[in-house]
Amino acid sequence: MSYLKASSLLQSSPSIMIDHAEICRRKEFGAYRFLLLTFASVDIYYGLVHFLVMPIPEAWANAFYMGAHGYITGKVAVCWFAGAHSHSFVVLVFHFLYRLLAVKGYCVLYYLYDADQFVIDYMEPILSEHAIGTALQIDQYSTAVFWTNGTFVGPRWKPIFGVFVMASTMSSGYGFMMYAAYKIGWSVNDSAKEK
Repeated sequence: MSYLKASSLLQSSPSIMIDHAEICRRKEFGAYRFLLLTFASVDIYYGLVHFLVMPIPEAWANAFYMGAHGYITGKVAVCWFAGAHSHSFVVLVFHFLYRLLAVKGYCVLYYLYDADQFVIDYMEPILSEHAIGTALQIDQYSTAVFWTNGTFVGPRWKPIFGVFVMASTMSSGYGFMMYAAYKIGWSVNDSAKEK
């Protein structure tokens, strides 16, 4: 069994890395190529840890237990496998979050920040007098004008809603990161106190 795992790991790792190296050279993938490379790296890392630890989960009556039956054994090895197993979940979450932000950002900028006649009239003098570089036509910009009669007077709800959507997404993401950082610190301190 271990021979099959080793040969599978040795055969698949180079092919995965070669495929993803080719994708990473192509600029049309943008920042998404780094996420794909992360997927490949985590996949190889997980396979390697699984090969070294060879965990076997078991259950009997009301008990669940998992032992390491590979080249590295012990409780630390089982915990290492559990950590490696959860890495793929984190990468998958970031993959979907990346897609959500890419689609949401596109939709907000394309549909909610559009150039109606008010925006065209408002932006033409700004673009002709204050544009950085060569001024483009108004339809080449994603434009948000939030108020019709000065600041906080005459709200334009589509762009305001667009800002709210993008700000709530970013706030939720950063809020979750702060919560996770707090919980990680609390767990580390709590386990250190127990020892």
